[in-house]
Amino acid sequence: MAGGGHWGSRAWTSRFRTPEYYPDAVTLTPDATAADILPFVDGSAGCSVKDSFANLDLPGFSVLFEATWIACGPGVPEPGWRRASGHGFPVDDSVAVLSRGPAVVVAHRGDGVVGLSNFSGPGRAWPGAVAAVAAAFPGLPVVGYEHGDALRTALDRGAECLGPLRVWVR
Repeated sequence: MAGGGHWGSRAWTSRFRTPEYYPDAVTLTPDATAADILPFVDGSAGCSVKDSFANLDLPGFSVLFEATWIACGPGVPEPGWRRASGHGFPVDDSVAVLSRGPAVVVAHRGDGVVGLSNFSGPGRAWPGAVAAVAAAFPGLPVVGYEHGDALRTALDRGAECLGPLRVWVR
């Protein structure tokens, strides 16, 4: 995770504000509570928390959005996907920003999986984006989360629902 945070038994937290688009805390278990998070983050305006199991009650925070964890893939390989500039995301050997025409997707390697996030582009590009993410980090299952139209696009193109999550913001 960005921000050089702390791995607790039920949550990852960062005492310092993380880069834009990154949460300041992430729940790691369904039994995480506000007490596992709030004392360990900069809780000022703009603080965000990824509630990975949609179980938290965070006083003073509002739900920014609710989404669904998904398993993706393997996607349909398409020529032309390439590594792009960071598009505002920190890029290192565990993160790749991939693009093909107007479509862009971010891949980030985790512990035993690769996350697909921030997909933008026409829905027909989804399978190619999934395949590009899988190719960028071969041998790892592709997972992510989506909501709204993006979730419908992913599900219509073969993604499988895994469970709910929420992102909270102050």
